[in-house]
Amino acid sequence: MSDGERLVWAATYALVFDRSGDAVCAARSAAFAVEGLRSAGQQKLSTGGHALAQIDARDFLDEIVNVP
Repeated sequence: MSDGERLVWAATYALVFDRSGDAVCAARSAAFAVEGLRSAGQQKLSTGGHALAQIDARDFLDEIVNVP
């Protein structure tokens, strides 16, 4: 797991746990958030090409987290 993935997971977990108080629900939500961001790098355009050409999912998440 990359640093970006850890940050996304931790932030999502903290938000959901704070709202619901349910650790299981928070862990599932955090896992879905990371998985959703991983899949975003694999989305295809209507032209058939990838939305983000030649992207590594780990780099993609790290870039999202590092943007000010």
